[in-house]
Amino acid sequence: MCGILLCVTNEVEDDRNIQQQVNNGDRDALKRRGPDASREIEIYFPTTWKAIFSGHTLWLQGNAPNVQPLIDSIGNILLWNGDVFYNQIGGECIPKGLSDSAFLLQKLEHVETVEEICNILEMINGPWSLVYYRKNLDKIITGRDRFVQEHNNEEYQNTKLLLQLRFGRHSLLWNCRAGDEEILNSLLITSSSSLESAQNSTLCEIPASHLFQISFGKTIQVKKIHPRKPYAVNNKPISEHTFFDWVPHSLENKSSDHIISEYLNICQKEVEGLKGILLASIKSRIECQPMLCKTCVPVHLSGENVQCTHSKVAILFSGGLDSSVLAALTDRVWPKNESIDLLNVAFPLRNKKNPSANEFDVPDRLTGLQALEELRTLNPSRKWNFCEINVELDELLEMRKSKIAALIHPASTVLDDSIGCAQWFAARGQGILTGCSNREKYVSPARVVLMGAGADEQMAGYARHRQRFANGGWPSLITEVEMEMNRISERNLGRDNRILADHGRAPRLPYLDEMVVDYLAQLPIWTKVDLRLPIGLGDKIILRALAYQLGLPKTALEPKRAIQFGSRIAKTEARKEKGSHICDRLTKSLELGQ
Repeated sequence: MCGILLCVTNEVEDDRNIQQQVNNGDRDALKRRGPDASREIEIYFPTTWKAIFSGHTLWLQGNAPNVQPLIDSIGNILLWNGDVFYNQIGGECIPKGLSDSAFLLQKLEHVETVEEICNILEMINGPWSLVYYRKNLDKIITGRDRFVQEHNNEEYQNTKLLLQLRFGRHSLLWNCRAGDEEILNSLLITSSSSLESAQNSTLCEIPASHLFQISFGKTIQVKKIHPRKPYAVNNKPISEHTFFDWVPHSLENKSSDHIISEYLNICQKEVEGLKGILLASIKSRIECQPMLCKTCVPVHLSGENVQCTHSKVAILFSGGLDSSVLAALTDRVWPKNESIDLLNVAFPLRNKKNPSANEFDVPDRLTGLQALEELRTLNPSRKWNFCEINVELDELLEMRKSKIAALIHPASTVLDDSIGCAQWFAARGQGILTGCSNREKYVSPARVVLMGAGADEQMAGYARHRQRFANGGWPSLITEVEMEMNRISERNLGRDNRILADHGRAPRLPYLDEMVVDYLAQLPIWTKVDLRLPIGLGDKIILRALAYQLGLPKTALEPKRAIQFGSRIAKTEARKEKGSHICDRLTKSLELGQ
C-alpha cells in the first residue's frame, strides 16, 4: 500500500488553495500509508503548468523499497498504489527481486499509444490506482483497477460471457466532476484525504467506470477513456435448477446441519471449487510481502540483520462467517510456526438490566470467541492472537474529529461513519490479548490485514437480498446482486482502503480477487444462495457449506451481522437515525478541524 499525490497548478497563476492543502496536510496522510520510502519531484510541462509528484511507499514487493515516483530512462513517471498478485502481468513473470511497480514501468515503456497503455493495465491481477505521465505524449493516464475475462463455460453457460469488473479496490480522489470531458484550472489527485483536502468540497472519488486521460494546454483537459461494462452474473433459467425441489422436503423435521449436508451432496464440486480458488487468493495475498513485521522492517532497512518472529498477518475478525472462513483457510497456507492476529473490535454496550455485565461483551466479541475456539480445535499448535480492541466513547469522539472524518470523506452518511470508525479502530490493532493474565496492551505488528469485503455482495448476504427475492424471485435477486457489485467501489472500497491503510498496513480482500469473483459470477445464482431457506442458512449457503466442511460447524450457521451492529458502535452514541442519512458528526468534525 502506498500514498500517491499529483498536484498541477499554473506557473503564472498558482492556485494557492491547492498548494496549501498539499503543503499542510496531504503529505502527512500519505506518509502514514507509505512509511518506508518517500520522494517528491517537480516538473514543468511544455506550457505553463507545474506538477508535483509525491510518492510514499509501503514496502511489500521486491528486495528493497522502491522510491516513488518511479522514472524510466526516457522520462516517463509512475506513481503506483497497487499490488500485482500471482507474480505476473499478462502471463509474463516478474523477475525475482524486482518489485511490481518497477516491472510495470518497464512494460509501459515499451508501448506507444494510450490504448496500449490501457491494455497493459487491464492485464493486472490485483488492486491498483495510479498516475502515469507519458512524456512523448505529454499526457497523464489515471484511474483505478478493472478486470476483463471472456468465458465459454459449456456446463453453465453455452454462450461466451465477457465479464468486466468495475473494481476500484484502492482509493484515488480528485477535484474533478468526471463528466465526459472536463476543463480545470488546477488538478489535485491523491490517495487519501487530509483534514485540509477533506474540507475542500470539490474532492471526490475517481470513478472506476473508466480510465482517464489528462492533457495540458491553456487549461487542463480531462477525458474519459476505456469505458468498462457492468458486472453480470450467470442467469441460467431456473427451469434447469437440478435440485429445485429439495428445499420444501428438507425443512420438515430436519436440522440445519442435515440441510447443509444435503446441499453438500448436491453442490460438492462447486464448494470445492470455491475452496481451491479462495486458498489461492489468500496464499497470494499473505505471501506477497517480506517476512518482516512493522517493528522489524525499519531495523532491516537500517542494515541490521533481524530474525522476525512477530505476526505478519492479521484478520479483521468478528467471528462471523466471512472472516472465520478466511482465518481457517489462512491457517492452511501460512507457515505453522507463524502467529496470526485476529482483530476484534467492540464499543461499550450499556446493559440497563445487568449493570455489572462486561460492557464490551457485544455480539461480535461473543461470536469471535466462539470462532476462536473452533479455530483452536482445528489447529491447536497455531498461535492465534485474539486481540480484544475495546474503544471508549471519549476516544471515539476524539479520533473521529482528528483523523477518521477526513479519511471517510467524501463518503458522508451515518453508515459510512459507523463502518469507517469501527474499521479504523479494528485496523489500528491496539488492544489486549485474550488469555493474557497481566492484561498488557498489545499492538499488532502485522503489515498485511485480510478482510471479508465482497462476500455479502456476491453471495446475497444482506437483508435487502432477501426482500428482493421475496418480492420478485430469482430474477430480482440476480438484479440486486449485479447492482451491489457494480456500486461496491463507490459505496465501500475507496473508503475502506483509506481507513485501513492509514495505519501503514496493506488491506487485502480475498473475496474480491479477480478469479474468485469470476468463479462466483459463472455459477448459477441458486448454487450460491437459496433464500427459501431461513436466515443464517440460505444466504451465502455455498460459503456456509465450505465453513461446515472446514470444521467450523457453529460459525457456519451464524446469521449475518454488520460490523456497525456486531461491534455496537451504532448504539454507542444512542442516536436514532437511518444509515443513508448525512451524518452530522462527520460534517461537524470537519468544521471543528478548520
